[in-house]
Parts: sequence; C-alpha cells; structure tokens
Amino acid sequence: MVMEKVKRLDEAQGRQLLAWLEGRHAPAPGAHEPLGAMAMLGFARRIHPQPRTTAQWMEELRAGEQP
Repeated sequence: MVMEKVKRLDEAQGRQLLAWLEGRHAPAPGAHEPLGAMAMLGFARRIHPQPRTTAQWMEELRAGEQP
C-alpha cells in the first residue's frame, strides 16, 4: 500500500519526501556534545583531572577574591 502511494507522487513531491526522510535520519549537529552545566563538567576535568569536593572548589574561588 505504501509503495503504491509513493509511486503516485510527482517529482516535486518525491524530492520533498526524500529531503524530509534524509533530515529524519541525519544526526542532529552536536547531539553527542553536552550542553549547559553538563559541558562544564568536562571542561573542569581538563583543568583538574582529579575529583574535588565543593569545599576545595570554594577555597580556590575565595582565594581569587582576596586582594
């Protein structure tokens, strides 16, 4: 039944259908990369590869505030 419907499409409709199908199967750009706060986890790991506690992070942040 589906094949019969596709066979009856004119060329413009066929092109439109193919373009839509290709878009549905293509992965979204950057879909594998985290966004927002999750992206910062990877960034922090590049600077400090060892896990740190919140207290350790706060100590470092506060040290930068002191004149």
